[in-house]
Amino acid sequence: MAKPKRSASTHRRHSNPDVSVRRSLGPIVAATVVLTVAVATWGGRPVTGESLIQLLIFALPLAGIFALAATGLVVVYTTTGVFNFAQGAIGMLAAYVYWQLHVDWGWPNVLSVAVTVLGFAPAFGWMLNRLIMRHLVGKDLVVQLMVTVGLLLGFIGVANTIWDPNQSHTVNPFFGIEGFQISGVTLTWHRLIALVVAVVLVVGLRFLLYATRLGIAMRAVVDNQGLAQLSGVPSERVSSFSWMLGSCLAALAGVLYANEIGVGASLVLATLVPAFAAAAVGRMRSLPLTYLGALILALLMQFASVYLSFTGDWQPAKERIPEVMLFVVLLLLPPASLKFARFSGVRRRARVVPPRQGAIGLAVLVVTMPLFGLLQSATNLSRLTLAMGLAIVALSLVPLTGWAGQVSFAPLAFAGIGAAAFAHFGGESGRPLAILIGAIAAAPVGAALSLIAVRLQGLYLGLATFAFAYFTRDAILNNSRMYGGVSLTTPRQTWFGISFSGNQAYLTLLTVVFAIIALALMAIRTSSFGRRLVAMRDSEAASATVGVNIFETKVVVFTISAFVAGLGGSFLAMFYINTDSGRFEAIAGLGLVLQMVVGGIALVSGAVFAGVFQLPIIILREKSAEVSWLLWLEPKLRGLEQIAPGFAALGIIQNPEGAVVAVGKGFAPLVPGDTAARKVASAERARKAERYAAQSSEIGLSIALTASSIAEVERQLRVTDALAPRGSS
Repeated sequence: MAKPKRSASTHRRHSNPDVSVRRSLGPIVAATVVLTVAVATWGGRPVTGESLIQLLIFALPLAGIFALAATGLVVVYTTTGVFNFAQGAIGMLAAYVYWQLHVDWGWPNVLSVAVTVLGFAPAFGWMLNRLIMRHLVGKDLVVQLMVTVGLLLGFIGVANTIWDPNQSHTVNPFFGIEGFQISGVTLTWHRLIALVVAVVLVVGLRFLLYATRLGIAMRAVVDNQGLAQLSGVPSERVSSFSWMLGSCLAALAGVLYANEIGVGASLVLATLVPAFAAAAVGRMRSLPLTYLGALILALLMQFASVYLSFTGDWQPAKERIPEVMLFVVLLLLPPASLKFARFSGVRRRARVVPPRQGAIGLAVLVVTMPLFGLLQSATNLSRLTLAMGLAIVALSLVPLTGWAGQVSFAPLAFAGIGAAAFAHFGGESGRPLAILIGAIAAAPVGAALSLIAVRLQGLYLGLATFAFAYFTRDAILNNSRMYGGVSLTTPRQTWFGISFSGNQAYLTLLTVVFAIIALALMAIRTSSFGRRLVAMRDSEAASATVGVNIFETKVVVFTISAFVAGLGGSFLAMFYINTDSGRFEAIAGLGLVLQMVVGGIALVSGAVFAGVFQLPIIILREKSAEVSWLLWLEPKLRGLEQIAPGFAALGIIQNPEGAVVAVGKGFAPLVPGDTAARKVASAERARKAERYAAQSSEIGLSIALTASSIAEVERQLRVTDALAPRGSS
């Protein structure tokens, strides 16, 4: 039988030696780096056949758990087009439910697992899709990601509200510690179950997606929902089933891993980051490769714990293997044409605030913020000062994500680098120049990260910055030359004879600095470079066609963003006075990005919103503890700091521009001299009037037709009565 002919593009791809060399070069470099690290950190334990078997016995069950979590991610993304950052949080909630049923209420083990995985999880997934996820179809990638990030934080807050995080929630493995011996190692039944379940589910799901009508329908919906509906595919049912299945897999991974590390918020990241790494190996669509990624990760983690010895600055590296693997895999994989959900409506041109109007608004902020601080208690004044410091860091996201469309989850990582550099280069001795040095130190790191942005886009770029944020704290900030696991003294300085040691004076300083940076960014937005950023966000291909240098533009905007974040980190270090790497946790940076998107990531006023968003929540929680008749409310507000920003992210589904834009549209016509805003408001009122008039005319026409129909029916009845014989019924 004749062999099928290759297409021209396929022939060129296979016959081009440069492409083959580039593809093979990445794995070779990665293997060389791994080998170099292994040699440098070798612990001295001999490698024998028995020790390798033991390593494999410990790694395989762990790989099964990682594969379950990653498979849930892949299934949901493949069938709905939404990447679920809240996958680990769903597993955490399921683990809490399992603990409640089995440990607290004493239900049998099998019944507790069945109710959790086959009852709670699918019901939760169905509700999640019905209420939230189906509304994300067709939304921009940033909206999709931030809604799921909001759910991640919100679910953690819900768990902390229902179950006290200060109490221990431990679960025992299935069948206790019983098992069987292999090469001197006991393989417990619990770990064997995890391994077998993972293999069976991966094989079954592969068959479901590619060999059944339901699986084909699930993949067809994400490819083209409209065409799938025309073909008779019930897209709503398919989407609901996908989320139910993804929730079941997340719940199973959470329940199986809970006995290893306990039930709590730590379970989220313990399963989420490894799931990201494994799913990246499968390029978010291949289940066998996803399982292979989980196996590689588990082997690397066990190999590091058995054979390698990390000391000194490298000691935290053992715990950051999932983040490193995620980062490396994203760099090694060829750029993938991921099919993200695209904006399906008409994109409105963002209104640029005139420089004069922006200057007036910032002047009002500089005057009112210190006055507002005078009305606060000492504690709330300190919180307000911290909020303005975080607002400066949040400003770094305005040009990067708001204008250029580059997803980044690492603003606090750059702030931590700036704070450490500030402390080491004069912050302790009170040199004003050290603030600028802190910003300059963060800038080249941002430029280096931009080299990744040239290669990665969208979801992959977001995952890369996510991994970078987690890796930075342990590998860079905890380095002995940075923080070294200790607090650095960074007293507040005195400039021009004015001491900023008090919170009131420091709040005024931070507000002025915020206004200066905001004015500089607004000037960039109205420049040709600002227009290049917006054009690149809308379409990189079209921008390159008209002569925009994409590489140069990304390098510059990442450098500017890192510089601003580093500057904010310097001022945060002075606020804390004694600062350490724990101030710049990656999860806190994730929350800051979320609050920035909720407020309005393309506006400098959104940064103020991001900084002060949690302040009323914290005050409410503390006031409830101070008032005797509100003491019952305090435990219910325990997780409100995560719940409020988490579920506030749901608002960006209907208002992706942010809350500040919605509020500004109402107040803009009242600003003197803003004729453009008044014209926009007038046009909006005219459109509403036309819409109401059209609806009224339709209602009037319907009433008229109904009245005519009733009259015709009455006439027919009269005719019938007249023609009917007398005495007939």
